[in-house]
Amino acid sequence: MVGKYRRRRNVKIIFPSTITSFAMVFGFISIMLAANGDFVKASYMLMLSMVMDGLDGKVARMTNTASEFGIQYDSLSDLIAFGLAPAFIYARFVVHAQGIDRMYYLLPMMFMVCGAIRLARFNITASIYGKTHFTGLPIPAASFALILWPPLLNWAPQSEILTSLGVVEHLTLQNLFPYSIGLIVLLSWSMISTLKFDTPGGFWFHKFPKKWMNWAVIAAFLSLNIWFHFSFFCLAIATYYLLFMYARAFYERVIKQQAPPLEDEENTA
Repeated sequence: MVGKYRRRRNVKIIFPSTITSFAMVFGFISIMLAANGDFVKASYMLMLSMVMDGLDGKVARMTNTASEFGIQYDSLSDLIAFGLAPAFIYARFVVHAQGIDRMYYLLPMMFMVCGAIRLARFNITASIYGKTHFTGLPIPAASFALILWPPLLNWAPQSEILTSLGVVEHLTLQNLFPYSIGLIVLLSWSMISTLKFDTPGGFWFHKFPKKWMNWAVIAAFLSLNIWFHFSFFCLAIATYYLLFMYARAFYERVIKQQAPPLEDEENTA
């Protein structure tokens, strides 16, 4: 009976591993698309890889095949899809396209190395049963925030709303380059930091005490996809998540620690 159970479990482990493999393959395809100058499709391919990355863990828990092997294999996939691929997109789309000093290639290299450190740390602290928060910004979230540049800058000139506001001419890669430096440095530092970042399920579905409030927030963000563009919707949810996490960390580490301790009324009586 034990041998029969093990054979069944070994068959089931194929499903999450296959999904993880697809996430890795999509990351490789993203690199090839970026190498050919198709940065928008490369970014969307990485988003598809993120969907696969989110599914493999759920499938592993549903099929009771979560294992140490799955954690290690998932991290190898993440390093390619969310470490190497977004760094390559940034290097080609931002640094190479502007023909600026080669020193700026250190930025995507830094992002990739910090992502590798983040994954290595995750491997020795991860649990197959999941967790409520992450220590350091997860590399898929960092990658998601970094690869929004190509689709956003491709959509901006076509937006009637942005055109009417007169901001389209300012939304160029040359003008936004200093902000991209700040973003990639912040994301790289966040991955290797000890800040707490909520899991997607905990953040989007359990952030507020009442369920209707959580669904109202989700519906509000989904409406951005209808009125604006998918890339703007992605920017909104990435900004909301990061600002919320940084604000909480600032409150807990600065405001809360500097607050004077409450006096014991019984001792002062």
